Amino acid sequence: MKKQRPVWAICFGLALTAFTTYVMLDVFVIKRPMQTNATEINLAMFDLTPTPEPTPVPPTPTPEISPDVTPTPGPTSTPTPTPTPSYFSEQVISTDTFYSNDHLSITISEYREHDTQIHVAEVRVSSAKYLLTAFANDTYGRNIYQKPSETGKRVGAVFQINGDNYGSREGGYVIRNGVLYRKKGNSNKKMDVLCIMPDGDFYFTHSNKETAQQLMDKGAWQAFTFGPVLVDNGEIKVGVKDEVDLCYVTNPRTAIGMIEPLHYLFVVADGRTAKSHGLSIYQVADFMLRQGCTKVYNLDGGGSSTMVFQDKVVNFPTSDGPYLERGVSDIVYLR
Repeated sequence: MKKQRPVWAICFGLALTAFTTYVMLDVFVIKRPMQTNATEINLAMFDLTPTPEPTPVPPTPTPEISPDVTPTPGPTSTPTPTPTPSYFSEQVISTDTFYSNDHLSITISEYREHDTQIHVAEVRVSSAKYLLTAFANDTYGRNIYQKPSETGKRVGAVFQINGDNYGSREGGYVIRNGVLYRKKGNSNKKMDVLCIMPDGDFYFTHSNKETAQQLMDKGAWQAFTFGPVLVDNGEIKVGVKDEVDLCYVTNPRTAIGMIEPLHYLFVVADGRTAKSHGLSIYQVADFMLRQGCTKVYNLDGGGSSTMVFQDKVVNFPTSDGPYLERGVSDIVYLR
């Protein structure tokens, strides 16, 4: 005769299963809005950014003229002004691969390396205040998702990529448009923090080194928690075999790089298809370094990787079918 399990064992098993199911739902499914109408933009740090003083020009010495000599007038010459390159235009200029206005220019191009299609946006802005972020459904919280194109359309974006998908995690600093939303750090050593500063520079740190309030005190305009840092000061910071946790060796990727302050590259690489194999994070770092980036940071990749330009999906997202976007927590955008 088969021995029956005690009632307490059955009840314990059912309770454990229910608890595990709840935890999984809480982490990945249950929506937890924490702040609606999360559209605040705090520009205070830009008021504190010092304007560099012009370099003084020494006066040109006046030659002494003898009173007995009458100066002979020479030919009048008009100095030729040195042309100053301008990447902006007073009127909007827009094509399938280019956009400019009075504070922004975007050039879209494509590369193919490692059997992978790589989409690149070269971006220049006149101020870091035009490098903006937005939450899905205008709501800060856990498991709040929206397609990048829909979030971008709501805020009037000309260009957008997916962000760090902060809403899928409980920890990791969240500073967006100068507003601090989450102070809790992240113990994962690979999850570096990228701060975009008011002068347009990239500042890399980690929550075990600085608190969120310390970053706010330094004037952080945006802070993302994902990573890792791929390039810093012109040097690759990841190894050939390094990888993000829970990620394939080759994958769709999203990364943001700085050539110099206010001059950036946004890169999205396709993957997981017959047309595009995908890139390792080392290959992303190497590619962006060769394009002139001195600092590069890895954002959320995989099925989240999405680039949108003038309301058109540029890349080939792979989560829900060709050119079908996956909902994400946040975007980085320009307008």
